[in-house]
Amino acid sequence: MSERKYGAEIVTVDDGGTTVTELKAATALLVGTAPIQEVHVTPEARAAYINKKILIRRRSDIESYFGPVRDCYTIPTALHQMFDQEGTQGIGTICVVNVFDPDTHVDGESNPDPSQVTNLDIIGAFDASGAPSGLQHAYACYQSFGWFPKLLLTPGFSTQTGVRAAMESIANKVRARFFLDAPLGVTSQQVIEARGDTGEFDWQISSRRAVGCWPYMKFVNLDSTSLTAGEAVPLWYSPVLAAIWLRYIVEVGYHHSPSNRSIICEEPAQEVLYIPGDFTSDVQELRANGVVTCEERHGKGPHTAGNRSLAWPTDTNMRNFLHVQLIEDVMHEAVLHFLDQWKDRNGSPANLELIEDRINAYGIGKTTGKDPALSGFRFAFDRQKTTTATVAEGHYYWTLEWAPVGVMEWLTVNDWINTDMLGDPLGLSTSDTSSAVA
Repeated sequence: MSERKYGAEIVTVDDGGTTVTELKAATALLVGTAPIQEVHVTPEARAAYINKKILIRRRSDIESYFGPVRDCYTIPTALHQMFDQEGTQGIGTICVVNVFDPDTHVDGESNPDPSQVTNLDIIGAFDASGAPSGLQHAYACYQSFGWFPKLLLTPGFSTQTGVRAAMESIANKVRARFFLDAPLGVTSQQVIEARGDTGEFDWQISSRRAVGCWPYMKFVNLDSTSLTAGEAVPLWYSPVLAAIWLRYIVEVGYHHSPSNRSIICEEPAQEVLYIPGDFTSDVQELRANGVVTCEERHGKGPHTAGNRSLAWPTDTNMRNFLHVQLIEDVMHEAVLHFLDQWKDRNGSPANLELIEDRINAYGIGKTTGKDPALSGFRFAFDRQKTTTATVAEGHYYWTLEWAPVGVMEWLTVNDWINTDMLGDPLGLSTSDTSSAVA
């Protein structure tokens, strides 16, 4: 007991973290190239836009930061594609990393040349001082902004050697998804063949975090210096799909699928056969192989089509649904960041009970209301795994059980003709034995 005191006092009681808080979910990392030399004249001015994390929330920031749309550069084009999809609440936060250095990536006459950017520039690294470049900036987003990007994009580079593997490795560590575009011009059959070992390109991957995108989408070319200026040209699908997902995370929540959402573009770059109710169409075959494609509807225009990651159909766990994996990622982050506040605190019964109560309050709250994110949630201190030996080592165990809300991906209606209904408008009595014609 401390020394006795005389008089009144107030003692502040700190019971640790009081609420479980989710990190931002509508976040993306876009890595590519930009003609920064057109808006930042000196090397000193350009340095702030080369391998630095730049947050973009408005279309009006694109040119002032990264320059105008140019055919050979990826960032301004992809950002305009993305902002074309925004609604009244925007598309969240995009962290952009330009790896193009106009003073380093030059042609034989020392002119800026984005074709000199290599796969290693996109993949990036940590230098001797620990500063990241390229995709490695994904690891540093939390320290800078308080969140990890949920979507990883490298349009125009995802087919280059090592880029896909780097994105997968990073996505596994920061709980993100990474987007892959099929090459321009490949057919739906070639996309399906690429899921096997005889394809013209390699999509042999079974990752719950991989999002395969086909086909390209046509947008008006905004490059005023291009021979195709003002014309509809094929561009990547991945920025479009990512932006649509971000938009609906903002508008309706991360627990909703990005599938069956309107795409704002001129049209798909290739015809995708879609017949409602026909299970042999292009859309059905692509979705059956875990590819996110599009479907065009008369009078409605193109819509996204596909709930699954490239883990499907090999992996039948519910986590291969795109939104289910995202739900788990957001939930795990929230629980981990809450528990981090309790690290190195006493494992008293009162503290253990408080942790259990607070996390259950968070999770069970996700099961209520008109639009619940979860069907069920249970967090409990594990008195079987936690033993006197583990307590002596400072190791405590809990269990977390949960279930998402199901998504109506396959809807079946059983139909028949009930001949008894023939008598309804005539006021006739029904027969003793109900008859039906299939």
